[in-house]
Amino acid sequence: MLHHIQKSILDTLATVQLARYSDIKPHDIDGNIFSYHLKLLVADHYAIKNEDGLYSLSPKGKDHIVHRYENPLYQAHSIFLIAIRRGDEWLMRERLIQPLLGMSGFIHGEPVAGEPLLETAMRRLQVKTGMDVPLSIHSSGLIRISHGGIMESFSHAIILTADTNESLIIQKDETGRNYWLPSVELQKANILPSCPDIISLLAQAHARPFEFDYRL
Repeated sequence: MLHHIQKSILDTLATVQLARYSDIKPHDIDGNIFSYHLKLLVADHYAIKNEDGLYSLSPKGKDHIVHRYENPLYQAHSIFLIAIRRGDEWLMRERLIQPLLGMSGFIHGEPVAGEPLLETAMRRLQVKTGMDVPLSIHSSGLIRISHGGIMESFSHAIILTADTNESLIIQKDETGRNYWLPSVELQKANILPSCPDIISLLAQAHARPFEFDYRL
């Protein structure tokens, strides 16, 4: 967590392109203390000390400014969900770690900047299952899941889908267990409630945005 002096420095750098040391140091803070915190920001890549001695925000520092008032628990983050069908079965992954320990859902991951989404998702699928299956983008929307009145996850989910005849190569790793689930068992208590709703969306001819809200 950033010290309040470090936050103040970043807030000041956010208002200029470049700044001298004297421009960002408040008069009421000891020089040694201020220099210590400024050096930490440079070392942690929040700020940049340029060759001419002027200071500026780094990309990491700019990201801090954009998100400094957000509560991560209540801000949707982007993920992709991989819904793969094999005949009348769906590829599921049981969570072996928190959050939602013991629940099963689609294999998921996060988009990577500078890389095509399908490339990221297909690599994720291969790493987790050993399967090499071409995917396509179907739809996207918001999914909220709370448990016992506490928000467990809030995601902007991009749904990727495919049909396959392949078998699993990797059955299990330290974070999850992969298995095929018959469609008739999608309503089991340990299946994330978004899964049947997403499968219903996949059956529709035209993709549309969605917003699902679940309380476990």
